[in-house]
Amino acid sequence: MKLTGNPRVRAVLIAGVSLAVVAAIGIGAANANAVTSGRWVTATAAAADVSQIYTTTGTVARLNTAEATFSVDGTVRSVKVAVGDEVSAGDVLAKLNTRTLKLAVLEAETSLAQAKLSLYTAQHPSSSTNGSNPSSATTGTSVDLKALTAVTSAVDKAVKSEAKVCDPIMSWLNSDLSSTDSTTATATPSPSASPSDSASATEPSLDDLAACGTARAQVSAANQQLQQFVRTLSSGGKSAKPGSAASSSTTTSVSASPVAQAKAAVLSAEQQRQAAVDDVDAAELLAPISGTVGAVDLSVGDSASAGSITIVGRGGAVVSIELPLKTRSALQVGDSATVTPAGATTELSGKITSISPLETSGTSGDTTTYTTTIVVADPDDLLSDGAKATVSIPVASATGAVTVPVSAVTPTGTGTGTVSVLAAGSDAPTTTEVTTGAVGGGLVQITEGLKVGDVVVLADRTAEIPSNTTSRTRSQSSSSSSRTPSSSSTSAAAQPSSQPSR
Repeated sequence: MKLTGNPRVRAVLIAGVSLAVVAAIGIGAANANAVTSGRWVTATAAAADVSQIYTTTGTVARLNTAEATFSVDGTVRSVKVAVGDEVSAGDVLAKLNTRTLKLAVLEAETSLAQAKLSLYTAQHPSSSTNGSNPSSATTGTSVDLKALTAVTSAVDKAVKSEAKVCDPIMSWLNSDLSSTDSTTATATPSPSASPSDSASATEPSLDDLAACGTARAQVSAANQQLQQFVRTLSSGGKSAKPGSAASSSTTTSVSASPVAQAKAAVLSAEQQRQAAVDDVDAAELLAPISGTVGAVDLSVGDSASAGSITIVGRGGAVVSIELPLKTRSALQVGDSATVTPAGATTELSGKITSISPLETSGTSGDTTTYTTTIVVADPDDLLSDGAKATVSIPVASATGAVTVPVSAVTPTGTGTGTVSVLAAGSDAPTTTEVTTGAVGGGLVQITEGLKVGDVVVLADRTAEIPSNTTSRTRSQSSSSSSRTPSSSSTSAAAQPSSQPSR
């Protein structure tokens, strides 16, 4: 039986075939749309806040830092502090051996005392320091024993006085340096007594040195009187005749010239003495400010000029950075910055205080940098002198700006780029030029070329991943692709170079 011969059956079969064709066409169209919509990875332009931050590393220098150095030559006798000690202004940090310095004071005191005696003699030409008159030593061929006794007694008295005052000083000056001047730095600002400290009890004071200098001058003057007496004896008393005007203290006139010369000598001696005393005072190295000992570059036995002791005061710090040319154009003095000490999480606030107008030596072209300083308030001393710190500086910001992910933009220049925009109902994106602004937090500001709601392409899922046939090619391609992405991945990996101008 032929079913197809029946008109009714034939109509049913024709209708079924038609429905199948229509269904097949519908399914094919649906599959095509599914492939198109699944091809692109997209994002929608949205309004958001963007903050662009420039981050770098700088070197710290404490603002309130002072280096204490000796201002006089000598050998370091003791160091009283160690790194980390707390000191107050005026505390003794180190001492020099003062033997040479105090010997200079003794010599200066002696010269001053002699100059004063010379001035007295010039002002009283008929007088002598011991009350005797050499011109009366002889009368004819006889010797004035009383005068001789007075002169010799004066010498003996001066010598004994000098020995009493000066012998302890000379013993100290000649003592063995190694037996009294050995001490090491301690870990506290107020160290316990050391051998050098106990030995300092016998160290002569400035008053002791002045007394010794005067006593030495008295010995010198007494010897001069004795020598004058002997010369008078040798001349048979011809230096002055008995009863002559020369033997009378009341008739001898004062000469202005010797007095003026003597006064000048006294003034010069006083200046030399003061300089010697100042050197002794400078033998103690004092803390110029209160703070913490940051460095000790002196050791016992070193020359005074061998180093210094650094005191770090409380307060602020200066952080120096090298600012690239592109970033420099977006910043100015007074801009804010955030500084984070190395190894810490605490952020400190600061401000840019200077940007060098001259490029840093050794930099040029695209690598040109400019030395920039940032002053930071640091009351808790978190920033150590000479340490490194992370510096973050806001370069640009925008509020409620049109933004897209950074990977959507292909840079074409400073502040410009292109994006692929996928219009509603379209299967293929179109390339659109845009102007960029601030870049930060994975977003880039679009100042021209897009509006909120525009759909931009981030990637093409159907794009082939580049492959390499050899390990050498793979290595080279990997290195190259990190610098110059292929056209299919540029929009997904490139970040726009944007430096807004002020």
